[in-house]
Parts: sequence; C-alpha cells; structure tokens
Amino acid sequence: MSKYFEVRWHGRGGQGTVTGAKSLAEAVQGTGKCVSAFPDYGPERRGAPVRAFNRFSDNRIRIHTPILAPNVVMIVDTTLIGTKSLVEGVGESTIFVVNTEKSAAETKSLLGLTTQTVHTVPANHISYRLFKREIPNSAMMGAFARACPEIISLDALIEESEKIFSHLLAAELVGKNVEAIRCGYNEVQTL
Repeated sequence: MSKYFEVRWHGRGGQGTVTGAKSLAEAVQGTGKCVSAFPDYGPERRGAPVRAFNRFSDNRIRIHTPILAPNVVMIVDTTLIGTKSLVEGVGESTIFVVNTEKSAAETKSLLGLTTQTVHTVPANHISYRLFKREIPNSAMMGAFARACPEIISLDALIEESEKIFSHLLAAELVGKNVEAIRCGYNEVQTL
C-alpha cells in the first residue's frame, strides 16, 4: 500500500457513521495494519451532517488531519447527494460506496462522476430487515470489504468484527451485525 489509504465517510448524526468508521478501523487494525479513525461534525444533533475519516497504512500514522483526497468515499445518507463536500478532492480513481437502492449507474450520474468506480448497497434495507430499524454501518462495512479487498477481506472483517462487537453488544446482536456485514458484501452492485 502507498503511504496512506484514506477513507472519508459522509452521513447524518444517529446513523452510525462515526461508529462504522471506528469499527472498520478496529477490524483493519486486527489484520496488522496501522489505523486511525476520527469524526468531524458541527453541532452534535441527530440528523446533522457528519463526516468521519479512516487512514490505513503498513507504517505508523503520524497525521490526524481531515482527509482531503480520499481513496474511498463512503456515503451513508443519499440525501447528502448534491452537496459539494461529497466530491471535494476526489481523483479519477476514487472509489465510492453508497447506501442506496438505486442502481450504480443512476447513482454515478447523480454524483456527477465519470471515471470513478461506484458500488451501491441497500444498507438501510438490510439493516431494517435484520434490526427493524435503519442502522446501516455494518452493511456499509461489508460493502467496503467488497470494494477494497486489498485492505480487508470479508473473512478477516467478519472475524475481527465478531471480536469487536462481542465486547459491545449482546450475542444476538453480534450475530445480526455479522449477518449485516455478509449481506452488505453480497448485495453490492458495481459500475
């Protein structure tokens, strides 16, 4: 991997965007990589736009600044599409992972992208199916593993997530979150 592999998450307060970024970082760290995860948000209220960041590296990470040129953009809430911040700093090879039931082609067009790869996943639908509420972060983590297997494989993500979640959640919820990861991985559409 080059010096840093950088991920920028966009969502709204209460959707688990920050928790998703932190959980992904812990899982990647479990594979031996150096990681950082941190949020960036204004007024802390449910529904307000939030950003979270991940950096992954084979070497120690010594910077903690917001990510300006992401390798991956994770869009947890599609109501943010149309805001300039989603596409700021993206390059020709930036990967997008978007929580939507729309096709990857339609989503790519809505974002105004050309050369970038877009992965869509119905993460809200998956979480509603499993939890009876929209908590898309675990399904988004699975979609990330599908989009970026060089950072973490599905098997490693599941193994590490089970360890992480077992310290935070009841056994039944651990199983449902792992299932959400699997579904997120399997239900990705790519363009």
